Amino acid sequence: MEPTPFDKKWYSHKFHGPGLRYEIGLSIYTGDIVWANGGLPCGKWSDLKLARNTLIYALQPREMVLADGGYNDPNYFRVPTRNGDNLQIKQILARHETVNGRFKQFRCLKNTFRHNLFLHPRFFHAVVNVTQLMLQNGEPLYDIDL
Repeated sequence: MEPTPFDKKWYSHKFHGPGLRYEIGLSIYTGDIVWANGGLPCGKWSDLKLARNTLIYALQPREMVLADGGYNDPNYFRVPTRNGDNLQIKQILARHETVNGRFKQFRCLKNTFRHNLFLHPRFFHAVVNVTQLMLQNGEPLYDIDL
C-alpha cells in the first residue's frame, strides 16, 4: 500500500506508517451503525477535515455528533472534556470502541492490505455491513441507560 518514494500524505501518526482514514457513526440510542465513510490518505485527511467534507452535510439543523478529541468544532461536534464527563457519555464512547474492535476481527482491516488500494474501501464497507448484520442478529452491543 505504501507508495515509493515515501509520501507524507499517507502517513498515520497513530500507527506510525501508511494508512487510510475512515469514519464510523453509531446511533446513540440503538448502537446501530448509521454512518460509514472514508478511504482517504491519513496524512492528507484529518478526522475533522474528513467530517467537514461529508458528515456535517448529513446532519439535521442543530444536530450534533458526540466525538473524540480529533473533532474540535463546537458547531457540529460535542467533544467530551476530561473532568466534566458523566458516566453515560463514557459508556457511549466505550460502546463505539467495541464496534471498532469488532471491525478488527476482520483481518483485512487489521493487517497490511496487500491488494489494489481502490479495493480497500469496498472491503471496509463490506465489514461495516457484516458487522451491522451481526449486531442485528445475535451479537448486539450492550445497552446504555439514556
